[in-house]
Amino acid sequence: MDKDYANCSWHSLYAIEGELKMDYAEQVARLVKENKVEEAVQLLLEAVEKEPENPLHYVNLGTLLFDHNQYEEAERFFLQALQLDEKMATAHYGLASLHYERGKYKEAATALRACIALEMEDPHVYYLTGMAYLNLKNPLLALPFLQRATELKEDTTYLFQYGLALAKLEHFTMAEEVFENVLSLDKNHADAMYNLAIVHIQTNRFEEGFSLLKKTLQLQPDHKLAEKALKQMTEKDE
Repeated sequence: MDKDYANCSWHSLYAIEGELKMDYAEQVARLVKENKVEEAVQLLLEAVEKEPENPLHYVNLGTLLFDHNQYEEAERFFLQALQLDEKMATAHYGLASLHYERGKYKEAATALRACIALEMEDPHVYYLTGMAYLNLKNPLLALPFLQRATELKEDTTYLFQYGLALAKLEHFTMAEEVFENVLSLDKNHADAMYNLAIVHIQTNRFEEGFSLLKKTLQLQPDHKLAEKALKQMTEKDE
């Protein structure tokens, strides 16, 4: 699994400092940077002891533990945060990241939609929601979330997955535009080139598709899907 899909940024969550003093926050951040995780956890546990009703401390603890693959403990702290404040979007996001990382895409989508309902207008939240639905084999549900992600941020990863969802739903004209947009941003994006070739083939523009498959292999000689598609087209013409 691509970690980037489920990455829950410690720094972005911890930037919401709540009642923590700046020097305390800086101390925790320094320990994390120095990979002194146990000491950082201890400082955050002290924060919980001092302010047990502050859900932010539980979210920060959960995020730190998640980033260091301690999933069960992280989940416990995210849930504790939500017990204190069921409308805390960052706690829902932490849970969503955990679920996604574990392959629990239905639960991840539910938690991410809670983030959106709480007006967490972040492109990665929409992107991750779309990816959860794609993993559930439901490109129709994925489509509006991936589209919104691309509207909030013109990112080649977001655009590429949006294009794939469009292609899976046979919206070939729109998919073609999206893949071309990806290539305008990154001319060496071999997967976008390959999928653009497939769109051309699906719409009976075989010469253009053939040409793009060859270009894909020039960009990435070991692109197995392009190699297979090109071989099939060559054999068909013989």
